[in-house]
Amino acid sequence: MKHFFVSLFVIAIKLITNNTVDGQNLKSPSDFLGYPLGTEFTYHHKVIDYFDYVESQSDKVLLHQYGQTYERRELKVAYISSPENLKNIEEIRKNNLRRAGLLDDKVIDSDIAVVWFSYNVHGNEANSTETSMKVLYELASGNDARSKQWLEKMVIILDPCLNPDGRERYTTWYNQVANISPNLNINSREHHEGWTQGRSNHYLFDLNRDWVWQTQIESEQRIK
Repeated sequence: MKHFFVSLFVIAIKLITNNTVDGQNLKSPSDFLGYPLGTEFTYHHKVIDYFDYVESQSDKVLLHQYGQTYERRELKVAYISSPENLKNIEEIRKNNLRRAGLLDDKVIDSDIAVVWFSYNVHGNEANSTETSMKVLYELASGNDARSKQWLEKMVIILDPCLNPDGRERYTTWYNQVANISPNLNINSREHHEGWTQGRSNHYLFDLNRDWVWQTQIESEQRIK
């Protein structure tokens, strides 16, 4: 029984430590994925895995799933800010609505800005989702004065992929036809994506043309 409680104590210490990892110990996308970031396209579920990992290790990141695609892929955003701001995220959200005239009560004096980054509305512009993991890592791991000031003064909302279904269609195709070493010849197969292309979503709708009309569930859920 004594050894049992000692084991529980050790496990608890590890959990506490893992949940308060400093930036120096946070795995980069390359270390987490097992290949240099940018050398290949990452499947969507692995992107989400990395975002989940960073949230579990950093008190500067809070994830929110706002929906899913027609093909049941998760639509998530990361809120990145100081721990103090994340504790008050709902009040910051409401104050932002007051500033925009969407809530009638009085605006609270605050210099915290809300910034939104989004990636990959066109699925076959696939490198941008890779970039989102790098941006997340740099913001979550940054302990320098500049990074701390950014996160004290901003809530950054980061959406790694607006169009997961289209991107997965493109990524799957490219990973199947690409050479081990990229082929610079424009006539090689990896430069000639066939129909259906990954630009659009499941229903072949260009989501960058759907901000106003909101005919697709990705757009409907995001606007809410």
